[in-house]
Amino acid sequence: MIGRKKLEERYLTIAETKELLERRKAEGMEDNPEEPMFYEARVSLEHAERFAKLKPEQAVELKEKLMELFDWIDERLAAKLVDLMPEDYFDIRVIFSKEDYMPTKEEAEEIVRLLDDYRE
Repeated sequence: MIGRKKLEERYLTIAETKELLERRKAEGMEDNPEEPMFYEARVSLEHAERFAKLKPEQAVELKEKLMELFDWIDERLAAKLVDLMPEDYFDIRVIFSKEDYMPTKEEAEEIVRLLDDYRE
């Protein structure tokens, strides 16, 4: 990557990634209809289509609510919670097993209640 530098870094949910890849595919169709995306991007889009559990707008909203509700949840953890949509305290314990902070049972239940509002 000669001559390129990182302008910013942020964590995306799978739903946000899906939207981004779909936009890139549409742009690629205009330039080269026969091969709009590289192989890796096509595989990533297929993965995102299969595993995205929310719409991009819902994912962004939920990620922001999680970060507002708990001071110890950063963007990375919020994106992970939105992508995995844990269903109970034990699922949350697994997600936080290698983190510095382990949420209490009450905090985990509050997270699950918030995620339940967005489940289909």
